[in-house]
Amino acid sequence: MKKIVLIVDDNDRYANNLKIWFEKKGFETVRAVDAVEGWKFYSQDKNRFHTIVTDITMETQTSGLWMIRNIHKDGYQGNKIIATTGFDFPGVMSISSSVLPWFAGIGWMVPKVPLKAGTVVFQPTSLKKKISYESIL
Repeated sequence: MKKIVLIVDDNDRYANNLKIWFEKKGFETVRAVDAVEGWKFYSQDKNRFHTIVTDITMETQTSGLWMIRNIHKDGYQGNKIIATTGFDFPGVMSISSSVLPWFAGIGWMVPKVPLKAGTVVFQPTSLKKKISYESIL
């Protein structure tokens, strides 16, 4: 049985680049275009997804962040990843590396500048320090 990843992003380019990466690794992908739809897919079968990747800014400036926090508070034990343009600003990743694990159990961060070019880079947070995402596939 294939592992399934939920990709929550309103930007087709970023979502498609993530989809391509995960499918090359043998995953099945499910795409939600906003946090409301992401929560809906997650809620239908809470144990379905190996990994959830979400943008932060979609229907509101922080809707993806609150969606993934709610998923975390709901007890989801899979991998949680945030992919956002916010990580492309100096200093944001280093601060986020400490805050996001506490706030929503985020294990990895994906900056969108490389993602826009089709390269998926997983940066571990303090929760998954020294653990490459690829090592848990």
